[in-house]
Amino acid sequence: MKIAIYGIGAFGFAITKHLSENLKRNPNYSLFAYDRNPKLMKKLRRSRKHLYHHPKVKVNKKVNFVSSPQELIDQADVLILAVTSSSIPEVMKQCQKFINKDIVIVNLAKALYYKTGQRFSQVVEQILEKSSFKHSYAALGGGTIAADLFQQEPLGIDIASKDKKTLRILSRIFTSDNLNVYTTTDLPGVEYAGAFKNVISILAGIICGMGFSYGSETHFITRAAHEIALFLQKKAKVSPLTFSIQSQCWGNDLWLSCTGNTRNRQYGMLIGKGNSPQQALKIMGKKHKTVEGINTIRILKKLLPNKRQYPIMQGIYEIVIQGRKPKPIIQELMSSNRM
Repeated sequence: MKIAIYGIGAFGFAITKHLSENLKRNPNYSLFAYDRNPKLMKKLRRSRKHLYHHPKVKVNKKVNFVSSPQELIDQADVLILAVTSSSIPEVMKQCQKFINKDIVIVNLAKALYYKTGQRFSQVVEQILEKSSFKHSYAALGGGTIAADLFQQEPLGIDIASKDKKTLRILSRIFTSDNLNVYTTTDLPGVEYAGAFKNVISILAGIICGMGFSYGSETHFITRAAHEIALFLQKKAKVSPLTFSIQSQCWGNDLWLSCTGNTRNRQYGMLIGKGNSPQQALKIMGKKHKTVEGINTIRILKKLLPNKRQYPIMQGIYEIVIQGRKPKPIIQELMSSNRM
């Protein structure tokens, strides 16, 4: 089985490292990886180390660093998308030209498409609808960050797909001594959970950056999670288990993203400390860190039928997209008891 990884950023590199260790003892698997950054590819081929992230980490020779998307996709059985959410449509249109057999597509990005609010399973479906070959789609969710994967910490993830055969295949690929894999057919739920937990993570970072207590932070986290649950109950048929504390894509990931050392939380903290959303994004960019939650926040205005029903999400939109100061919004939410 040929596994192809498109995108070798911080998390893509961590997944590449994880799979290379996991599969190196299995001669029936081969692993290929590609990134559009030529300097990064040159560095990886020469030293098998990353140009920007975790420079002391080295991947083994199980990984074949290829020179083009065509070389990556040729005969691929599983394609793992480890690119930013905004890049997915472009990357899939590029990859479509080289797909020459049935394929499994795994998306690691946790966001909604910022132009339409669609889940990315729907976006990919539209791009591949005229393909001569079948595809099955899966989404990965869970409280995992690159540093923990590199350290082989005991972790857990959810993998969601409507196709049970795909779930069995991916469970075998990703499961290891330090990574438990939980499978579910609630694909919409896992996609929404991944996207919206990033929104809450940015909010938690803002509250922390403003200097409020941990209790204040957890108060806003729980109320925002409640608001999103109400929103999704009306918008989509998602499983209650997906949005439970035991879920990896919600309970685990929400906990980690909102209180751990995550990119969305770091971005929120910069805003809370007085930086504008644009300034905060530039600071993150200098560290080669993307902030996926922004794309989901961009589409909130279109998704929310009645902003009065969802005051916290409306407040996040006004802070991050409209550039309003967070303090008066937080005061308004609290003084009016709107949450």
